[in-house]
Amino acid sequence: MKHPFMKSVSLSLTALFVAATLFAGCSSEDNSKASSETEDSSKRGSISATLYDRGKVPPEAGTIDNNIWTEWMNEKGPVDVKFVPFPRFEQVQKLNLLFASGDAPDLILEYDGGFFNQLYAQKQLLPLDDLIAEHSTSYKELTEKYPQLLTLGQKDDGKTYNFGRILGAKNNDYILVRKDWLTKLQLEAPKTVDELFQIAKSFRENDPDGNGQKDTFGMNIGGASAESVVNSMFNNASRFVKDGKLVNPNIGEQAKAAVQFQKDLFDAGIIDKDFLTDKNGEKAKQDWVNGKLGFYFASGGVDSASLLDEYKSLLKNVQGAEVLAIPVPAGPFGQFNPGFKSPIQMTGGINANAKDPVAVMKYIDFLVEKDTIMTLKNGIKGEHYTLDSEGIATPIDPEKNKKDLVGTLDLSIMSSIGTLPKGEQVSVKLDPSIPEEKQFAEILAAANAAYFNPANDYAYPITNWPGLPSDLQIIDKSVATINDMWKKSIVSGNKYTSDQALADVQDLWKKSGGQQIDQFYSDWITNNSDKIIYNRDFIEMINEQ
Repeated sequence: MKHPFMKSVSLSLTALFVAATLFAGCSSEDNSKASSETEDSSKRGSISATLYDRGKVPPEAGTIDNNIWTEWMNEKGPVDVKFVPFPRFEQVQKLNLLFASGDAPDLILEYDGGFFNQLYAQKQLLPLDDLIAEHSTSYKELTEKYPQLLTLGQKDDGKTYNFGRILGAKNNDYILVRKDWLTKLQLEAPKTVDELFQIAKSFRENDPDGNGQKDTFGMNIGGASAESVVNSMFNNASRFVKDGKLVNPNIGEQAKAAVQFQKDLFDAGIIDKDFLTDKNGEKAKQDWVNGKLGFYFASGGVDSASLLDEYKSLLKNVQGAEVLAIPVPAGPFGQFNPGFKSPIQMTGGINANAKDPVAVMKYIDFLVEKDTIMTLKNGIKGEHYTLDSEGIATPIDPEKNKKDLVGTLDLSIMSSIGTLPKGEQVSVKLDPSIPEEKQFAEILAAANAAYFNPANDYAYPITNWPGLPSDLQIIDKSVATINDMWKKSIVSGNKYTSDQALADVQDLWKKSGGQQIDQFYSDWITNNSDKIIYNRDFIEMINEQ
């Protein structure tokens, strides 16, 4: 790897004489200062940065911290970077040990916001406000266009401690339904949760696949994706403000209604009775692609190849299958837009003991520049892709790119892909010349209209909830069994009703000190009315730009 260096130059006696004459009027202090400034301007900084290791870089491509892309980052970037790899789901644990010993990397790149809150509480993060204002170029420009980056990066002392990225407004939660089943059973897509229940029941009992067996399920409720969709129907997804007061729905009527709905599905045999063991939704996915599921509560979308692959598998396995994306049905508390991918994400922070924060800032600037983003996303222009008239990259050799681009995913953890042209903001680009992909694009377009509907409230209304102080984090962990109590009610019939579960949940919340958590968030809402970022406003702003 080559880095800039200064070539030695021989000066003639005449040149030396001229130089001496020119500087004769300068004091030794001025000379020293000029020399220092020249040295500083040419000095290349050196930093260390975390890097997830997902174990996916093949031996022939090198290692996660030493491959063509880490070399590219060092050759094209403004500083020398030592990448410090950590197994993806062990990074926080291992970083805790390194911070305790004083050996943590300079730049922490991490998706876990709770970990950043912990580092802040331990005074392990460097305030960034002056650094951004005085030494940043590209990132500062980004914050001027999206001031929410600074707001979301702030902690309770009013200072900014996190860097973030703009991802754009994209769906995450979906309700997909077998349109051909609706047609066969002469049904219309449900508009309310009551209609959803009745149609799901019909999918279970009226042999929609026509094989003469009762082997289809109305819907799936196992896994985080399905839970999120169900909670959206009953406004049980996130705390919200009503009549000027903060509401915690998970210990109230919203959660009870969501549980009762699932309880009724379970008791009627409409869903897979083993849903509790389907924690990652894999069983539901198999039921969907094999044509045994009527409503599919899923996540992903155009940023997830898995949902497209599932759609293609369904069409391959079930001749004549048709799919619709439908709005979240209206429930007893209203109609809501479901969960979505966060349009802005805080992913970086600087170690308070970093030796050269200015060099780290230069590297952050490099990471957020368009050329860097496009390279880490698509490869080298002319070698891996060409650009069309709208600035969208077209792969030259898709198979080559799959091999060459291994290892770029987590180098792009600061990439603001939401600043790229709309067609370039997606991870999976659909080819309209392929019938299945054209159909899938139409499904996603319908989902966009349904799930970013300005007429509906958002099930996740606020973007920038603060992290809990350490003492309240302990309380929060002590009441983690609340979700288990609700699930127990779903499968227990009359032995454990939703009314009983609600009473037990509220009692546990009170005895464990959960009301202190509610008070913390309530006080934050009251004291920070000018800093609250509402998802509705932010998404509208993102979509307009």
